[in-house]
Amino acid sequence: MNHKLKSGALQFTVFVAVLIALLLSGLILYAYTFGYMKEQSKAAIENIQLSDTAIAYLLEQSEISKDTLTIDFINKEKQTVKVQVSPWGIFEKAVAVTQHRKKIFTKLAIIGSTSSAANSPTLFLQEILNPLTLVGNTKIKGTAYLPSQGVKSGYIAGNSYYGSQLIYGKIERSASELPQLHKKTLDQLAFYNNEYKPRKQEDYINLEATRRLVNSFKARTKNVYSKDVLVLKDVTFTGNIVIKSDTLIIIKKTALLKDLIVIAPIIEIESGTTGNFQALATKRITVGKDCTLNYPSALVLYQDNKLPKINISNIPFDNQIFIDAASIIKGSVCYLQTKTESDYNTQIVLEKQSRIKGQVYCNGNFELKGTVSGSVYTKQFIANQAGSIFINHIYEGTIENENVPAFFGGIVFEKERKTVMKWLY
Repeated sequence: MNHKLKSGALQFTVFVAVLIALLLSGLILYAYTFGYMKEQSKAAIENIQLSDTAIAYLLEQSEISKDTLTIDFINKEKQTVKVQVSPWGIFEKAVAVTQHRKKIFTKLAIIGSTSSAANSPTLFLQEILNPLTLVGNTKIKGTAYLPSQGVKSGYIAGNSYYGSQLIYGKIERSASELPQLHKKTLDQLAFYNNEYKPRKQEDYINLEATRRLVNSFKARTKNVYSKDVLVLKDVTFTGNIVIKSDTLIIIKKTALLKDLIVIAPIIEIESGTTGNFQALATKRITVGKDCTLNYPSALVLYQDNKLPKINISNIPFDNQIFIDAASIIKGSVCYLQTKTESDYNTQIVLEKQSRIKGQVYCNGNFELKGTVSGSVYTKQFIANQAGSIFINHIYEGTIENENVPAFFGGIVFEKERKTVMKWLY
């Protein structure tokens, strides 16, 4: 007997077959997609891990090379690692680019030499055959590297030394020279001060038309440049930006500057200013009252005394970094000069109630009235009191190593390990 399938049963059979085919196709597609995404995720993780390894590799390098180098960490096909170290103000900028097929990951950082609150010098006073003299409520806590004549108490305008001991920590013998900065540091600063100019028209920022800008460190450096005075007010600039004047830059408290570099012979920072930047000058830097410059900021005055245009001035605040009362600088404050003979001019002044959290490096005379939390490297201290100049005296100043992180980065020394100071974007 012959039986005929009803059309409804046939349609149901076809529907089930199609459904099974779709389910199988979906499973196959899911398995393929899962495997593909797993490989992509694995490659992305490897890229990130390799970039960390590449940055660690750069921290071990003593030489600065602006060339992009390919390094061979792995033997995997279609995976590359490229690195570069270049100057960024007085610090360095490290770049690591990892690529797996079409996936690219870039990691950037500001790097500098590692300082240890426990092991780095709290004070390094150059050997100039003159003892350190402490007066008033001065306090030095930590390891102090002192001249062969050591340390003693002194007397200024009716005030003696009021501490229970002279150095609250270990005393070591200093040397006839300050610890050496990286050999290319002065060349970098000379380039910024004397030669640096934007290379292309598209690299310029129109200050009149641009009031807010964020520029990634993955992009080309943007620049504000003028031969005349620049007044920065009511602007917000962040990132890979250099602002330069051949005359003077005035930073008003309404300007918010972050991670950038400011260059001029004279830089004036108005009272109440807050930001995070490097200021590079050749004549003077003045910081007003109640300013806060966050880590890793830097104030750097470099005077190549061999150049005829560098003249020592008798005008107050010229040829020095002056930090007024109640200001906080988190980072590095540096005075550098090529002159070797000593004088009685003051190159860095830290006023009362002001604090530097980080480093002071002074190849000249440092007048300390406030507090340095971290490290001081100086050729000589000076105290201008009661109409007299007292050489290698500290009057009412403090240097201590307690109110800083256990490890932090700063200016690049010739023989010190490097560390990441800040991750960039």
